[in-house]
Amino acid sequence: MSNGRTVPVLGDRSFTWFDARMQVNDTDILPHNLRPKKRNTIVRPTPRLVALLAGGTLLMVAVVIATIVAFSSPCTSRASAESAVRPFSHTAQATIQAQAADNISSLSTKDEPATSVLQPAEPYWRIKQRQAKAVAEALPADPCDVALPITEPAAATQTASHAPTITTDVVLTDGRTQIAGVWSGTAATLSRYLLNQNPTPTFTVPLEMLADLYVQYAAEANLRVDILWAQMLHETGFGRYGGDVCAAQNNYAGIGATGGGESGCAFATAQDGVKAHVAHMVAYVYTVSPVPWANDTTDPRLHAVRPRGSAAVLADLDGRWAVPGVGYGARIEEHVRAINNLER
Repeated sequence: MSNGRTVPVLGDRSFTWFDARMQVNDTDILPHNLRPKKRNTIVRPTPRLVALLAGGTLLMVAVVIATIVAFSSPCTSRASAESAVRPFSHTAQATIQAQAADNISSLSTKDEPATSVLQPAEPYWRIKQRQAKAVAEALPADPCDVALPITEPAAATQTASHAPTITTDVVLTDGRTQIAGVWSGTAATLSRYLLNQNPTPTFTVPLEMLADLYVQYAAEANLRVDILWAQMLHETGFGRYGGDVCAAQNNYAGIGATGGGESGCAFATAQDGVKAHVAHMVAYVYTVSPVPWANDTTDPRLHAVRPRGSAAVLADLDGRWAVPGVGYGARIEEHVRAINNLER
């Protein structure tokens, strides 16, 4: 029993009065008008509480979005990692290269300076020509002293994988000089031989440039350029022309000129004409082209050569390149011999 007055009401029932507020021990016996009134309490959030809840919600949403993006795009993180590592890799590579250069320079002696690594590579056809010239210098002066195999036309089939890579300036007789190989002479010798016969050729490019083109593309196709040059002189009359083909056509081998006023093929540049001449000879010498550019695009008459690989020596061109062509290869061989006599 707390402080206050206790008033007995209705026998054993009682209630206590506290500071003008009534606490009922058993309200079931009270009249309706004496029962305490119940009030519904509504908790209203303060502005500060609202701000805290909103901020927390936004933070959780941001964390969820960032997590989803990180796990859904691994390429981004990988690219970032690579970009972070790459500068280090470049630096390390540069350091290694610098150390290697120092090691190379330290190995060189005072009498033999180190060769620069950045020197331009020598063209493939120049290497082949230099090797061929070295072999030619090692041969005896008389080519008859060297036993060379004579390949019959039936066994003359050449392929790119078995093509010879080195030859000499040896010239045989009766059209037996082989067409395949690399000549050991120079473009200056080719030009000099032509000028000895015709000081004023009517080509579309300077004579020296034309000779250089023949040396380059003949070596790439593994054909003797002295033979191709001699054939060009025979077909163009040493650059005088005067027949069905004119100089403006850049047609140096009478490709497509079948007679009766037929002028044959025309090529846009001297380079195109030289490549067509070489490609046409490739079709006669090889069953498979040793270079990719020896095709129908370069030589529009390449398809007319049937069968492929039918000419191993100059005499095999008789009745094939020229019709009837009796002695065609032997006449070209005479020019080849004269060209090589200038080299000796």
